[in-house]
Amino acid sequence: MPLVLRHASKRISGTWGPDDYDVLNASGGVVGRIMKARAAAPSDTPWEWAITGCAVLPIVPSCGSAATKDEAKAALAQAWREWCARTGRDEDHRPLYG
Repeated sequence: MPLVLRHASKRISGTWGPDDYDVLNASGGVVGRIMKARAAAPSDTPWEWAITGCAVLPIVPSCGSAATKDEAKAALAQAWREWCARTGRDEDHRPLYG
């Protein structure tokens, strides 16, 4: 199932910027975050992504940067699928945290 972006302004609390998104799986669990860096970031990779809904294995990337929001979403999705495959979890399971 595809991951879905939800603008961070939909969170119950916290702070966010105009280019800040939570990444949800089909069960509605938050598995990550994608945001355009507010501070100094390389101009060629201003988008940051991170898996936030679970404890990620050290051999699976849990964060990175990308040139576009779509590239960040693809990288997060790949890391999430790899984590699920290595742990035997379904991609739509409810995350441990978040």
